[in-house]
Formats: sequence, C-alpha cells, structure tokens
Amino acid sequence: MDYYAAIREKCLSFFREKEEKNIWEMAMACMDLEGLPMHCPPHHLLVPAVLLTACACKEGKTEEELEKMLAEADKRSKKVLGGFCGNYGNCGAGVGVGIFLSIYTKTSPLSDVTWQWVNEATGRSLLKIASVEGPRCCKRNAFLAFDEAVKIIKERLGLTLERPEKILCHYYPNNKECKKEKCPFYPGESLE
Repeated sequence: MDYYAAIREKCLSFFREKEEKNIWEMAMACMDLEGLPMHCPPHHLLVPAVLLTACACKEGKTEEELEKMLAEADKRSKKVLGGFCGNYGNCGAGVGVGIFLSIYTKTSPLSDVTWQWVNEATGRSLLKIASVEGPRCCKRNAFLAFDEAVKIIKERLGLTLERPEKILCHYYPNNKECKKEKCPFYPGESLE
C-alpha cells in the first residue's frame, strides 16, 4: 500500500467531512491505516499533513489549496529518511512541524520573519521530543510534536487547535521497545 497517498486521502476526507476533529484524532485515524508499520517514514508526512488539514479547516481554505499543500508536504517529507532521529539527530516528527509551517506560511530560504518561525518550530518540536529518552517511537514522537505545534500555531498563526485533556496511546502492544510507564502517553499517563 502507498501509505503516503493513503495519508493524503485520509486528510482530504477529514477536510470534506467538515466534522471538527482534533489533530490527535486525525493522526490516530491515519496511524490506524491497515498495515501501517509501528515505525516508518510515512509518519514524517503524517505530522505536516494533519497540521495542514486542521489549519486549512480552521481558516476555510479550499480543497484545492489543501491538495496542493498536501502534495508539497508529501514531496518534502519523502526526503526525511527512516531512522533520521537516531542517525541524524533530527526526528522526522519535529521536521514535520517545520515542513507544515513552511508550507502554510509560504516560507522559502529567502523569507524574512517566517524563515525564523519555521526553524524555531522545528527546534522547539525537537526539544519536546528529546524530553523523553529513546528508543524511537514514531507514535510518541508525533504526539509530542503535535503538543508543541499547538502552541506554535497559536503564537504564530493565531489559530487555536483543541488538545484533549488526556492523550492515550493504544499502539504500545505493537511496540517491542515501548517505554511503558516512562512514556507520557502510556495508558493512565498524560502530559502535564
């Protein structure tokens, strides 16, 4: 299965439904795609795709605008290799927050203020991800990246994305490296 195409299509279906879902609900629906591995590069698209969809819904963008943004996120995220977190010190979920903000604000290497925003967004997301030791977990890292992205989106775009009171992971039985109680999303635990 082409998980990149499936994630884009899932996000477009959320947009068409017009039923407001929070970003964690959208992310988990994408993570629940049949056969999607516990850890894999399509998570690098999942983060910006969900954020683009949520913000496009909030601001009343057109489906065509969202399709173009999702296609660009797909293109960029495919350059973030598997294992980036441990091999390059740059988790794809954190990079995904930067990809999202760069696309949404139409930032380029020559941009002024937004150039700073997208780099800060990636850095802050990476610091949030680094607040929990390894080993890697694409689900946990995406949830942590979303948590920081909500703050960044409020500060930089003035948009409020809802955060559930408690975020619980139901993927842990499939993760042989799960940190269990040391993970903020392990059932019964949540971020402060």
